[in-house]
Amino acid sequence: MSIDRSHVLSSNTTSNFLTALVVNGALLGAEVGAFLILKQRLWRIYGPRTVLPPPDKRAPHFPAGMVNWLPALIRYPTEDIIHNNGLDAYMFLRYLKLLMRIFLVFTLLTFAVIIPADAAGITSSKSGLERISWTNIIRPQDQDRFSAHIVVVYILTFFVIWMIRREMSEFVHRRHQFLISHSHARLPQARTVLITSVPDELAKERELRTFASFVPGGVDRVWLFRDTRSLNELFERRQQACAKLEEAETALLKNAVLAWRKKVKLHKKAMKRRKKDEEGNHMSNELEVPPITGEFLDELVPPAERPHHRTGTWGMIGHKVDTIEWCKQEISELNEKLRQGREHIVKGRFLGSAFIRCNLQLGAHVLAQCLSYHEPLRMHSKWVEVNPKDIVWHNLDDGALEMRSRKVISWAATIGLIIAWAFPVGFIGTLSNLDDLCIKVHWLEWLCKAKPPAPGIIQGVLPPALLAGLFALLPLFLRALAWYGCIPRYSLISVSVYRRFYFFLLVHGFLIVTLSSGITRAIQKIIENPTQTVQELSSQLPGASVFFLTYMITQGLAGAGAALLQLVDLVLHFIKKWFLGRTPRQAYGVTFLMPSADFGVILPRLSLLATIGFAYSVLSPLINLLALLCYAMFYIAWKFLFVQVFDQADEMETGGLYFPMAIGNLFVGLYIEQICLACLFFLKTSGSTTVAVAQAVVMLVLLGITALAHSFINHSYGPLVKYLPMSLATQKIASKYEKQRKHRHERGQGETDDEIDLFSRTTIRSVRRRIKKIPKALDHTLDKTLGTTLNVIKTGLVGESSSVQKHSAEVVDSPKTSEDTIAEATGMKGSSEIYRMKSIDSHVSRATHASKASRTSKKSKHSKKDEETDEDEQWVSRPSLELPTSALMDDSDEENEDDVHAFDHPSTYVDQPWIWIPKDHIGLSAFLVKELVDIGVSASDVGAEMREDGIVEVSRNPPDKNWSGGHDA
Repeated sequence: MSIDRSHVLSSNTTSNFLTALVVNGALLGAEVGAFLILKQRLWRIYGPRTVLPPPDKRAPHFPAGMVNWLPALIRYPTEDIIHNNGLDAYMFLRYLKLLMRIFLVFTLLTFAVIIPADAAGITSSKSGLERISWTNIIRPQDQDRFSAHIVVVYILTFFVIWMIRREMSEFVHRRHQFLISHSHARLPQARTVLITSVPDELAKERELRTFASFVPGGVDRVWLFRDTRSLNELFERRQQACAKLEEAETALLKNAVLAWRKKVKLHKKAMKRRKKDEEGNHMSNELEVPPITGEFLDELVPPAERPHHRTGTWGMIGHKVDTIEWCKQEISELNEKLRQGREHIVKGRFLGSAFIRCNLQLGAHVLAQCLSYHEPLRMHSKWVEVNPKDIVWHNLDDGALEMRSRKVISWAATIGLIIAWAFPVGFIGTLSNLDDLCIKVHWLEWLCKAKPPAPGIIQGVLPPALLAGLFALLPLFLRALAWYGCIPRYSLISVSVYRRFYFFLLVHGFLIVTLSSGITRAIQKIIENPTQTVQELSSQLPGASVFFLTYMITQGLAGAGAALLQLVDLVLHFIKKWFLGRTPRQAYGVTFLMPSADFGVILPRLSLLATIGFAYSVLSPLINLLALLCYAMFYIAWKFLFVQVFDQADEMETGGLYFPMAIGNLFVGLYIEQICLACLFFLKTSGSTTVAVAQAVVMLVLLGITALAHSFINHSYGPLVKYLPMSLATQKIASKYEKQRKHRHERGQGETDDEIDLFSRTTIRSVRRRIKKIPKALDHTLDKTLGTTLNVIKTGLVGESSSVQKHSAEVVDSPKTSEDTIAEATGMKGSSEIYRMKSIDSHVSRATHASKASRTSKKSKHSKKDEETDEDEQWVSRPSLELPTSALMDDSDEENEDDVHAFDHPSTYVDQPWIWIPKDHIGLSAFLVKELVDIGVSASDVGAEMREDGIVEVSRNPPDKNWSGGHDA
């Protein structure tokens, strides 16, 4: 009876696998076919990087045709992705390529050794997939065959360890070269350090500069994060009011344009009838636009049809008001309150966080690695490579103890979520063993009696699909928990999501599914006869491999095809275009913004597949081939996306910090494989005690070797991953100095062998003189640009602000002074922009005032810094050769570093977002812009247009932002 049942289960297993293979293969074919067809027509989805960015940043066009793009994609140098999308994207692809190589070796070796050892010469009732797996070896006399498994596991383990060490060496080299590269080292973020839990005794710039006096090259600027809650509240209210006003103005304009369109159609019909009645009377069919006034606008859109909202919570309760009038008054009042508050700003208490920007990249990495304070929990957490856009301001206002307690609570909640998630995951795992479930639960017998392929779909297709859908919801919860853990940077929140998500997938996507799929088959026999079912248990543990074979097919075939097709992005694009592209900013997002990859969500899924592949590599060798195909498909899909589609944000770049975590998780798969094999050997001791125990011990020895190798790699490469080694940083400075020294020698200025000293009196003075020159040069440029802009405004000739800045130098230097020449230089004309330039005038006035105030404050600050320099020189006693300033500054002078508000809270300096209204053919936008500017609300209609059918189209980003071109603009 047992033989018949075993045969039935083997047949069902093979049938389920084949059903999953056919279904997912067909789905893959459909996805790839749709991609090949749509790729030729929808460049916005499948090739935005070839069109949307500025010309110098665009990706190359691949050859047209159904398959010609594939060879071009394979030949495309992967290293170019570092320039286009950063080191994170490049190392992601390198991780996929690593797994392709590993599973290629796994496939060749296991197919050549393990499958013959499992199947050749064995008389068994097993059939199908179980015939070529571990479960086919049952008889004690076949125990010696497991020696082949042990030898293969040893070879594969050493191969994986060697590959990991090789890839870690390559990663460390790539990361260091990325950090010291010209394009990265010149950025201010490369020299900025965030320090939290700073004690109150260091809550002054002077004290922090003294604290950081040991830093090579000195400190450039210091920001202290203080309480500005009064401004923060006003700022948030203004941001919300601006968004609401922009949406309401666009809605009003759309209704007016559609009303005018209807009026024009009625007029044309009336003219046609009149022409028939009055033959020979030639009258114009065109309806002339009357002067744009408030009455004309009310005629098109009566006051009752204007946008309204309620002032209460969520817009559901409270007094009903006209949205535009309410927002105009609200923004105007908030602008004035913020202006007054900023002029007389009194920052509150120090909130324990400070940003220190060093003069040298070397200095920032030295500062980040030092033991900073002599008391516990003080200045312990430090982060280098800090970008202002990457800061989570809400997570900087907590004390050291509260930050650590929130972190503990965050991880405790994650563990609690893992426990609660076990119930639905366990149920999904039970579905993969429908045959056993039908026997134990009688009301489900009809499922087993159903005709094929229904049982195969339920067991082979439905469980992996349900599991994938269940895990799709997880990142939302995990991101919220990571944010609650007081992580101060968005990029690091994504890194934390990776850790939590992988841990979650490991427990639920592997361990619980394995237990619910394998052990449940033997539970009844263990209860009935616990002394004689150890053999049964050992043979059933690998039974879960069938589920993971189908899971690998689902993720590798259908998952990779879905990534290539971008079905979700495709659907969302049209939804956003027709339903969310109502305002110019929304239309800009739909038109110009490209998608990006969230490695904190993507990498855990791929890491789980590697863990599953390692764990079952010798138990079910077929999984190695499926994993190889899976990662090959993913590699092609993601390389295409990074080359042609995605645009990773600079502020979210971690410099490849995901890679060592993903590499480390490969050891988890090795540990699980070795522990599982050791347990299986111990469970087989009832038949041949000596051989099985010896085999189990050999596996435990390999487990120890793997742990030692893991520890050695972590110890060797761990310190090199996060920070820049001094050898590379000083080598870069020394090489620049050597070039300067040789140049002086060639010019006959003499040669000296004095050492480079970054703390010498002359060096510090040189650095500080260079820093002082930067604001002066910027002030001169600003004055020149502002003066030119004001002259253009006064002549009544207007232009887009970015165009004025772009051509200001040409206008000044040009001998032509006529209005036509200036208009030609600015490339703009029209009535609506005149009103907009009033807003520019207010911005220019504030900028001019700020520039003068800045220069005044800089003079006092510079004199104060000179005094501090004299104090610093008291401990600098060694005279040495002055190091050339060009070697010290890391070429960072190419980047505008005069942003004194870089790490101040946005509420203390950010201007009001311009109300971006689309330009219409009637001229109503000019009237609406004028209304706003006259009451002190900045507005513009540049770069956005509303068609006669009410659809908004844009040709650039918001006009209050710098525009670098793109989309052939």
